[in-house]
Amino acid sequence: MPTFFAPEAYENPLTPGGRARTIAAFYLAQGEPPELSNAEMRRDVLTALMSPSAIGYWLNQQQWLEWVRTVGRVQILRLTDDGLRTCSNSAAGGSGTPTSRELVDEKRRLMREGGRGHTERIFPPLA
Repeated sequence: MPTFFAPEAYENPLTPGGRARTIAAFYLAQGEPPELSNAEMRRDVLTALMSPSAIGYWLNQQQWLEWVRTVGRVQILRLTDDGLRTCSNSAAGGSGTPTSRELVDEKRRLMREGGRGHTERIFPPLA
C-alpha cells in the first residue's frame, strides 16, 4: 500500500514553496520517475499531498490535469502536455510561479520520509 507523509498545513500554491510541493506530489503519485510524464496518478493521493483547491485549480481552471478514468471510488488523473510544460518551466525557475529543483527535491523527501509538520497517510490498493 502506498504510504506518504502529507503536509499538515498547505502554503499558498502560487509561491515557490507551494509550487514545489505541487510538483513533488506529482512525482510521488507517478512512482518517483526520473522525469514527470503523463502517467496516471490517483486523485486521493494528490488531494492529500496538495490540497483539494490546488487539484481544482490544476484540473478545472488551468486544464493542466485531466480525468482519465475511475477505479472503484478513486479518480485517476494525469498531467496534460501544458501541465508538464508548466512543471518543467517552474522547476527551472521560470513560469508565472517559479521554484527550484532543490526545493522540489526537499518537498519530495518530506512527503516520502516524513518530517516536522507531516502526517503519515496510507492509501489502500486500487480495486
